Amino acid sequence: MNAGNNAGSYFSAIYSKKPIMAVTSEQLAAHEADLKRALARLRAGKAKVRVPKAAELHRKMPRAHFHPTPEFFVQTGGATVFECPGETFTLGTGEFAVMPRGVPHAETPIDRRTCYAVQVCMHQGEGFLLHRGRATAERLIQGWGTERLASARGREAFRYLDDIAEAGRMAAEHRGRLVASLTEAFLVTLLSELHRPAVESDAQSPWVRKAEKLARATLAEPDLSVEGLAASAGCAADTLSRQFHRERGMTLTTWIAKERVELAKALLADARYNVAEVGWACGFSAASYFIRVFRAHTGMTPRAWRVAAGKG
Repeated sequence: MNAGNNAGSYFSAIYSKKPIMAVTSEQLAAHEADLKRALARLRAGKAKVRVPKAAELHRKMPRAHFHPTPEFFVQTGGATVFECPGETFTLGTGEFAVMPRGVPHAETPIDRRTCYAVQVCMHQGEGFLLHRGRATAERLIQGWGTERLASARGREAFRYLDDIAEAGRMAAEHRGRLVASLTEAFLVTLLSELHRPAVESDAQSPWVRKAEKLARATLAEPDLSVEGLAASAGCAADTLSRQFHRERGMTLTTWIAKERVELAKALLADARYNVAEVGWACGFSAASYFIRVFRAHTGMTPRAWRVAAGKG
């Protein structure tokens, strides 16, 4: 879907009167700059919005993962090859992608005239998360510059992405304008919320703070590991493990499992997902492993917890 010159319209009128306040965090300032550039490209009619079909939802696929909420990708350098059920597309620098909730997707980073770099906007808890990815020498995507903000308004903006995912059902003559307007509403809403204080970790070590931020952004990925988090945090795995245990009183592996179980509890409240799908969405590679870890942390199986919570 190409946004073309259709941005502006109703949503611009709503948001243009509210000034976008400056942010002070260096990382947040960098995210703000990326979002402002994206908005400028959209308004200039230079942005292409890619939206894969909502197919094979919540299914386990080789090398792929999915999220229970939609994601917004801004390609800030190089390109990403996305492999989704029944289609593969390449997102080039300056282009956007809306990944509908539940769509399995694998990502391959590519360097072009510029090195691979991507910004991802994700719904999380009581707010939203801004996350950057860059590629390692082994062509693996490594996270950095992750920020989490508590904002009910920012969280609710992800409904615009759900509407974009549904736009393929409407007449082609109206589709481009709708997608452009919804994308603008989404970007402006996030920009308007960046002045809110970021959710800060109380960890003393910057390594622990970085590891926690990145882990929360990538809980859905089965290959999330202490080694990968340590590399992104800029320290050795043993160093991160010792420091994390010293500050948190548990191993980093145990903390990751605990965070995944908390995410699973929230998803089990949604009847659209069966137990296996919830496990995959939380990064558990096998349903049996998910059930075992969930029971170890809660004393109940996921299905029993759903029934006890009145959701089954």
